[in-house]
Amino acid sequence: MKRTLMMAAAVAAFAVPAAAPLTALAQDGERGGGRRGAARQNGGERIIPDAPVQAEAPRERREERRENRQERREERRESRQEARPEPPQNREQRQENRQERREERRENRQEARQPGTPRDPNQPLFRNNQDILDARAREARQQNRQENRQDRREERRERRDDRPHTPPQDREERRENRQDRREDRRENRQDRREDRRENRQDRREYREFRQRFSSDSWRRDWNRSHRSDWWRNDRRFRGYNGLRIGFYFAPGYGYYQVPRNYWGQRYYEGQYLPSIFWRYQLNDWRTYGLGYPPEGTRWVLVDNHIYLIDAYDGYIIEVIYDAWRW
Repeated sequence: MKRTLMMAAAVAAFAVPAAAPLTALAQDGERGGGRRGAARQNGGERIIPDAPVQAEAPRERREERRENRQERREERRESRQEARPEPPQNREQRQENRQERREERRENRQEARQPGTPRDPNQPLFRNNQDILDARAREARQQNRQENRQDRREERRERRDDRPHTPPQDREERRENRQDRREDRRENRQDRREDRRENRQDRREYREFRQRFSSDSWRRDWNRSHRSDWWRNDRRFRGYNGLRIGFYFAPGYGYYQVPRNYWGQRYYEGQYLPSIFWRYQLNDWRTYGLGYPPEGTRWVLVDNHIYLIDAYDGYIIEVIYDAWRW
């Protein structure tokens, strides 16, 4: 029973799709017949053509396209045949020219190497006349180079002979000039040594200043009498708007640009402060409670640090780091 049901279901599955196109064609025929009858009743004014009649126009267009393609192919073939190489007469001439070249090469080889004599390994084997001409041109160039070298050598010798001989008097004058230069160098060295001694004497005066002033004692006294944000109400800090990369702020001067290699660096006692910072001098050192700078020195502002430097060479004598906190 189950097998019969399965067979029936399979036959139905194949039969129903096959019958669907037939029913659709039947319905189209009925619609076409109804339209034709209606047209006849109206007096034959409007007739709807059948589907095969409508398909005739595209077929004609396809045939025309095929004919046009065939004509284009034939035209291309003819143009290719016309553009083909030369007639057979030129071919024959080419073959004759090739034969003549071959014979010339053979003759050149026979001339380069005669039968019965061993060939020189240093002698090149020429293939044609052009090789022979190139070899001769090379030999001529080599000869010209050798001749030019010889001419140059002779010209150098002539120049040497034409040079005037320095008399002994000129030699003595040169020796005296050398001796004078040596003496000048010695005097310059002596002057430098004296300058260094004077600088050392100045450094002793700086020691006296350090004995009467200390940055630690100044900071302790300053923090007792001032708050950490004392600078906010100071008129010299009016232009300060915050930290700027590549810029320093000096009270009373404002922002100024700092070179990249100097920005963010700290300098210590015994070093030399760069000259670009010397101009930002702290003239009202009394208001900050700083000591009186010795003669030839000055207090300088660099960011929020205060340096006491030598006005001549920028030698750092005293340093106060973080004099105010931003």
